[in-house]
Amino acid sequence: MLYGKKNQLGDSYDTPIFGTTESGSSVPKDVLGKDSIAPNVAYRLIKDELMNEGNARLNLATFCQTYMEDEATKLMAETLEKNAIDKSEYPQTTEMENRCVNMIANLWNAPKELNYIGTSTVGSSEACMLGGMAMKFRWRNRAEKLGIDTTKRKPNLVVSSGFQVCWEKFCVYWDIEMRLVPMDEEHMSLNVDKVLDYVDDYTIGVVALQGITYTGKFDDIKALDALLEEYNKTAKISVPIHVDAASGG
Repeated sequence: MLYGKKNQLGDSYDTPIFGTTESGSSVPKDVLGKDSIAPNVAYRLIKDELMNEGNARLNLATFCQTYMEDEATKLMAETLEKNAIDKSEYPQTTEMENRCVNMIANLWNAPKELNYIGTSTVGSSEACMLGGMAMKFRWRNRAEKLGIDTTKRKPNLVVSSGFQVCWEKFCVYWDIEMRLVPMDEEHMSLNVDKVLDYVDDYTIGVVALQGITYTGKFDDIKALDALLEEYNKTAKISVPIHVDAASGG
């Protein structure tokens, strides 16, 4: 015996999108539609629109994450409603964030007697922005104490010409002069021997890239550190290093 289905609307969501009435309707792209559409239809429309984008799993190498365990995906889905910046409402999330800071500090052999700090970000570009801001404010505070006119000209940031685009954005957003150390066939990463040619009292820092997109090379952090350690012994304002650990972090 056959029975009628009471929840016909719910069952209609199982119908493939291309067999629905919505498939023959125009969907506005730049304004909200006047009528709602079934969730499976919305899903299929968006999924299909993304089909022509790159697939990181087909790349020879990628900075993107191409796979994670189902449990990780499940955790992310189950915590989407959390507003992690609200530390008082989500104290355990904050505690886990602090643990991650300690894990990274331990991984990088930070001396235990130091009061190191850190924070989570939505991605490496935001991390670079925060690191760049810290360098700028640090430079400004020291320059003012030394009587250097911080309004005379722009502060500058030194980086190789193989920089990540976020550094260009940082310099535009925060009014910083970007000084590029050229790369060539003999120097497929930062040419440490040329760095000091671009450094002066208005330099907020030198960026070292751990993974240059165009060449795959890592900047020589050890050599750069030795160079700036020696420079800072006599410099009016010491110049720090920001390590952009793109793929080498």
